[in-house]
Amino acid sequence: MTSEALAVVRAFFDLTAAGDFARLSDILDPDVVFLGTRGGLDEKRVLCGPDAVLEYIRDEITDPWERYDVEAERLIDGGDTVVDFLHETAQPRHGDFEMQSDTAMTFKVRQQKIVEATGYLDRDEALRAAGLTG
Repeated sequence: MTSEALAVVRAFFDLTAAGDFARLSDILDPDVVFLGTRGGLDEKRVLCGPDAVLEYIRDEITDPWERYDVEAERLIDGGDTVVDFLHETAQPRHGDFEMQSDTAMTFKVRQQKIVEATGYLDRDEALRAAGLTG
């Protein structure tokens, strides 16, 4: 089961990078919940259902940027939860600067579908939330 969860999370990032929203929808549970990034501006945001998640990814994550790359640096198996350490690089459509950040996400996967995801600015907080550290 666990290696299947890792494969689902890898697929999530591969399909997102490819802009393949139809196949991305296939790995999201019908009742999927995406929670805003802890410590971020959207911390209190709650997205429910595949359509809301896909709209957010398309309209607020990928489209506003000239270039937006996410490198999954490390996937950590936490049983029913996968923690992904991310390195994000983005260049806005209007501006010559580049932004970089090291963040994390937790994913709960059941029956080869993502049922919940939460972003974290603090990687240690993501590990604690997944029960991987004290």
